[in-house]
Amino acid sequence: MKQALIAAAMVALVAVFYFAFSGGKSDRTELSLFLSMQATEPATLAFEALAEEYMKANPEVSVEVIVGGGDSEAILKTKMAANDLPDMWTTHDWSLMRYSEYLEPLTDQPWAKDVGSMIRPAITGKDGKFYVLPMDVEVTGIPCNMTVLEKSGVDPDAIKTLDDLFAACEKVKEAGFIPMVLGGKDIWPVGQFLLWTAFSELVADSGDSETENLVAGRFPEEKWVEVVGWMNRAKERGYFNVDVVTSSYNDSVQTYAQDKAAFIVTANYAVGEALTFNPAGSFGFIPIPAADENGEVILMTGERAAVGVWKDSPRKAEALKFIAFMAQPENVSRMATAGSNPTGLTNSTSDTGMLKPFYEKYASVRTYPIFDRAYLPSGMWDTLCTTGAAVLAGSMTPEQAAEKTRGDFEKLYQQ
Repeated sequence: MKQALIAAAMVALVAVFYFAFSGGKSDRTELSLFLSMQATEPATLAFEALAEEYMKANPEVSVEVIVGGGDSEAILKTKMAANDLPDMWTTHDWSLMRYSEYLEPLTDQPWAKDVGSMIRPAITGKDGKFYVLPMDVEVTGIPCNMTVLEKSGVDPDAIKTLDDLFAACEKVKEAGFIPMVLGGKDIWPVGQFLLWTAFSELVADSGDSETENLVAGRFPEEKWVEVVGWMNRAKERGYFNVDVVTSSYNDSVQTYAQDKAAFIVTANYAVGEALTFNPAGSFGFIPIPAADENGEVILMTGERAAVGVWKDSPRKAEALKFIAFMAQPENVSRMATAGSNPTGLTNSTSDTGMLKPFYEKYASVRTYPIFDRAYLPSGMWDTLCTTGAAVLAGSMTPEQAAEKTRGDFEKLYQQ
């Protein structure tokens, strides 16, 4: 026993001397990778798996994967204000408008020549530079449960307008299912619904598009009343889950996966998550409907698994090596396949699985960048989510929400 105690003491003493002379630091380079994704997403799991593989091949490097989830925007805003950012982070469609001044330009990286034409315009600034590795391209509409639609007698291809969507919701409700499931507790899915109706009313409307006015700083308050009004009418008609205000996003995914709801208020990546709960499920998506029969259906496209490097990171060189690893064709393919998305690099392919026939069917549908990223000043996403949540909770009318949104728009536009 005495010899064992002496041995233990010697080990402890060696450790003390080691940390004293090494400054108490590990010899490993410690990188941080922040994900603006949900913990349950297949893409998150793919990021974590690739980080593990990189560490095994490079034992002198440690990669900490941090999952921000629904709090991602707030977390990154705080870190930007403190100029204390992760070494790398996913930019969720803000690589140019919000993060470019903090990111290292990646235009000269060896893989840059392979960035595809579908995503290149969305990530490239006027100076020709881009700041992210786009491992996939998010092309999304409204995710739907094909089993529920069939049992409800709804033809998804007949949904061309928001009125058509609501008529489908009425059929689904009469058939005993939830028309649209929304996890309002997490707030951000509320903003997602407003992205749909904003596209319908302000971009895909048969009348004059409001995009030029928005970019020029003129906010269409009266039309925004209608944008929010669709959400209010859906609530009043019982088209959302009864616990829409208190249920979480994860709750909504499980409800959707279990063939209880026709549509889920989020993006196409929900299909991959749903399959983890119900591998035998049948899921797809439809384009975002127009405001009326003379408008056009559209799809949203933008960054999803797009990773940038903090330009002031003291570990920038090692972070760029990790990005180069992620850019290898087989790794890009794995990431895009995990998200059921097309790849962002032309030297790789992806298996979009259950969504493949939908991508093929809607290949000719016009795509637009994510609405708030393209047409609203930075910071407006929070306003969309909070005002929409207030309308759902009954503490704000669509008119009050539009007035608040206009005020925030004008204030942020001037900054």
